[in-house]
Amino acid sequence: MVKINIDQEEILERYSEIDAFSQGQHKTRKSSFSSRNMGKNDLWIAATALNLKLVTTDRDFEHLNGEFIQLEFIDFESYRK
Repeated sequence: MVKINIDQEEILERYSEIDAFSQGQHKTRKSSFSSRNMGKNDLWIAATALNLKLVTTDRDFEHLNGEFIQLEFIDFESYRK
């Protein structure tokens, strides 16, 4: 198991940037989607995914793909028969 200390300036700044971007209020990055409030836990997950690929079944991260994170979505529905 890997533990990440979230009390790091880079992660805290990334958390704020992702939150502002998601709400359409980022100062320099414009969004092409409807504003949304991400859950606080999802914000922490995205903020700590810097320089990593986030593998998830949660579509709540899609608007961050290529902007803040590398996203790999796993669609469990495609495995159902």
